[in-house]
Amino acid sequence: MSTTPSYSFPVEFRDVHYIALLYRSNTNAIQHYLKSTRLKPALVLGGKPLVAVGLIQYKDSDLGAYHEVIIAIPVVPVASGSGWKSWLDLYASKENREIGQYIIQIPVTTQQSVDAGRNIWGYPKTLLPIDHQFEKSKLQTTISSESQLAEVCITGSLGIALPVPGMNLMTYSLLNNQWMKTWVDVKATMKCRPFADIRISLKNQTTEIATCISELGITNQAPFLTLEATKFKAQFHAPEPCIMQ
Repeated sequence: MSTTPSYSFPVEFRDVHYIALLYRSNTNAIQHYLKSTRLKPALVLGGKPLVAVGLIQYKDSDLGAYHEVIIAIPVVPVASGSGWKSWLDLYASKENREIGQYIIQIPVTTQQSVDAGRNIWGYPKTLLPIDHQFEKSKLQTTISSESQLAEVCITGSLGIALPVPGMNLMTYSLLNNQWMKTWVDVKATMKCRPFADIRISLKNQTTEIATCISELGITNQAPFLTLEATKFKAQFHAPEPCIMQ
């Protein structure tokens, strides 16, 4: 049986290539994933909630080197305000921050990362083959099944880059049936790529992440917004219990 080593906080991620894609998604699917959480979508565009797809290559971290794909819903507690306030809240301090990421899929390529994510923060990590090919102007990511059958392909061009301020992150998660907030200090030179044309296609649907992508309705569309940091550093703090109002 896998066991989680003892880590000191904050857990350090020292050299990371980070790409985040924001897509307009299916409202009914988002409502399904947030059912009974007392969380609601924080970012809505044209009547459709946004969902974030993270493509992340960890080169040096306390959890080792590995690849990861994250599907997360930007959320706030149901009692909180949303709309344009949530966009501004992305740069709020830890004390005032309400918007966070609720992760619904997060395959990774090492068992060490699976164990740490599940046991320390309550993230629903799974073990799958992931291949990231990040270049200056384009990318290609392939997620495969346990039997090495290609399931999800994410490909496209990044387009022009505009500098934007880096932002810290926060996540909501369930750990041992207790809601937790985790604060993440980020140090990165971020680039916004407003004209990126990156498409998600499904080859098969035998994995949960492929089914999730299909339900969210985010295949074969360009992202609303793309962010990239080639030298991304992060410190994940210990999770803190929170009460959903």
